[in-house]
Formats: sequence, C-alpha cells, structure tokens
Amino acid sequence: MINPGKLNQRIKIYKTGTGYDDYGEPLDGKEVVHECWASVKNKSGTEQFKSVTPFSKVVTSFLIRYTKKAIDTTMKIEFQGEEYNIIYVDNFNFSNEWIEITAEKVT
Repeated sequence: MINPGKLNQRIKIYKTGTGYDDYGEPLDGKEVVHECWASVKNKSGTEQFKSVTPFSKVVTSFLIRYTKKAIDTTMKIEFQGEEYNIIYVDNFNFSNEWIEITAEKVT
C-alpha cells in the first residue's frame, strides 16, 4: 500500500499543438489534460543501468492516483517549472488505484 501523504508535489499533464490556426499552421498552445498531486523521485543509477537508459538523461518517476483520463506518451509533464516528456505510463500493479509515469527531463 502506498502512503497518500507522499503525494506532495503538484504536477500538470498536458498535450501540445492541439489543432491548427486559420492559416493551417500548428498551434503551439498547451492544453492541460490533468492536474494533480504526485510522488516524485529520480531514477537511481542502478535503475537507469538496468533499463539501459543513458546517464546523461534525467529520468523521473511520477506516481499519481488513478484517473480515467487518457494519459499517453505524446503528452508532457510540467513540474517545478521544468518540462518532462512522458516515456512510459503504467497502471501500477493493475490495481486501478495508482498510475506510475516515467518521464525524461527536457534539456
């Protein structure tokens, strides 16, 4: 069981470029899909080594409460003013209670 008290960081999950303007150019706007509290932790060196992720990339795990809103790898996360690309979304233990999102910091 996960302690809900550890959901102590505010994040926004959003999608970008949702549509085109009158001239057919893609819009650069952000559309917030979900805003919630999360438990945030950086992947350790051992975890990165096991997953064959380059050490030059900052890989972070965001654990949030389950939501029926569709979250996928085309979306991004905003956390403490930084942007993260979602690389994996996992229904934690198939419990429909938690979602673990693995994301890579945009540099």
